[in-house]
Amino acid sequence: MKYVFRRNSNVGAMDAESDEKFLEDCFLDTGDLEVLIDCEDHKRIVLGRVGAGKSALLTKLKERSSNVHEIKAEELSLNYIANSDIIQFFEAAGVKLDLFYQLLWRHIFVIELLKKKYRITESDPWGFLKNFRDLFQRDKAKERALDYLRQWNNSFWQDTEIQVKEFALKLEDKLSNAVRANLPGVTLNLNEAQNLTKEIKGDVVHKAQAVVNENQVRELSEIINFLADEVFTDKQNRFYLIIDRLDESWVDDQIRYKLIRALIETIKTFQRIRSVKIVIAVREDLLRKVFDETRDHGFQEEKYESLLLRLRWKKAQLTQLLDLRINKLVREQYTQKKVIFEDVFRAEIRGESAIDYVVGRTLYRPRDVIAFVNSCIELSEGKEFIAPGTVQDAERQYSIGRLRSLGDEWSAHYPRLQSYAEILRGRNSHFRFTEITTDQLEKCMQEHWMDLPENDCFGSYVNKYMESKCSGSALLIQLFKILYTTSIVGVKIEASQKISWSHIDDRGVSEGQFKNSTSINVHPMLWRALDIIPPTRSAR
Repeated sequence: MKYVFRRNSNVGAMDAESDEKFLEDCFLDTGDLEVLIDCEDHKRIVLGRVGAGKSALLTKLKERSSNVHEIKAEELSLNYIANSDIIQFFEAAGVKLDLFYQLLWRHIFVIELLKKKYRITESDPWGFLKNFRDLFQRDKAKERALDYLRQWNNSFWQDTEIQVKEFALKLEDKLSNAVRANLPGVTLNLNEAQNLTKEIKGDVVHKAQAVVNENQVRELSEIINFLADEVFTDKQNRFYLIIDRLDESWVDDQIRYKLIRALIETIKTFQRIRSVKIVIAVREDLLRKVFDETRDHGFQEEKYESLLLRLRWKKAQLTQLLDLRINKLVREQYTQKKVIFEDVFRAEIRGESAIDYVVGRTLYRPRDVIAFVNSCIELSEGKEFIAPGTVQDAERQYSIGRLRSLGDEWSAHYPRLQSYAEILRGRNSHFRFTEITTDQLEKCMQEHWMDLPENDCFGSYVNKYMESKCSGSALLIQLFKILYTTSIVGVKIEASQKISWSHIDDRGVSEGQFKNSTSINVHPMLWRALDIIPPTRSAR
């Protein structure tokens, strides 16, 4: 029986949570899973753009390993900290609470690991310590580690959110007592902190910083040593803690970036335990924001490079992925014969092979190719294969969706990204950035950029231009830097160089690199959404 595409046929969902049917049989391991499973490998921050496969990779890690515990950030009650009057008071006064946030993560991880290892319950929360009684008597450092655990004997077996609140309450009490003894009558809230004199604020910072710095630092460090030396010693019996969805609204943004930075620092600390791996998934734009917002004196981003597992896909891998998914769709419905991409997309499209045409209109991410193929299948109901004209018909809706998706992906950095891209509408697929005239720039400004929100960084450059504080060329350079970062355009600095794309090259473009000969290349994925004039076949 010949197969034909049915109504609502597709090759998978856009997100891993909804893609169980295909993910189970069509997961393509590019080698990243083995790296993640290896506790000796330092890479433990899964880094990728939206749709690169981060959640799918963590899902497979949970399937492949028995001792995996997922910590859901949204269930940690960390908004308790964000909403605490006392915490807000000390943050506003200038107290660096970074160490406290690190200690909070350490505390969470220590207890979760012990609960997982010894299956601790309310009825027997301390039975596991009997195994180490003699050790504690011989080693004072490990005895102090035991003392620390005893402080939490009432909540050791409870949900993590309760532990978070209790840990924060203890710090609040210590901070409050340290300050109120010298500042009687002071109300510890945000408004009060903003009204402190410089002298009093300095005194508050001095006393509070001392409390934060001594708050269980030694005990927690000794517990980590204890876990490494005495508990998690079997390299064949591995334990994993994973955290996903850090880009979602699990805590107020005012402390989210600090908490994620503290989480990353804590992950580094736990590398000391060789049979334990703490794995987190982070979007590239979020990590960039975290480092920008928490950058302090002496910060060196390269020190974190060894922790990063960057998800990168090649054309051949994306082709394999589509082959697996198309084969599963067709075989389940009609035939046991193997069916792959080229059996369904049989003809060239505008002089390109179908796979080159489809993959060339993606940012080399699984989500993009799945979305494009699904759009094509949607228009092919009752047909056996997908004709070139159908691909081009599907492309417009796909392209509009991808531009909207980029706007969502980068909204924290560039709230009105789609409006920035209007400078490209109706242009050739590539052009020199100096071809944009002052009249064209100001027309786009009047139509699309006059109501940019206050937190929009590009809006500040528009205002400078309006106030004659920067030139049109300087404004365009800032604009194209943003469009390059978000992969809306690629940049060809000189005629002899190849086009640089941020999703491939991992490097930025500086103001000084832009020259009169610099070429701007609109990504083919967005040609239809922006009414771009494609190159003639001879010009490709």
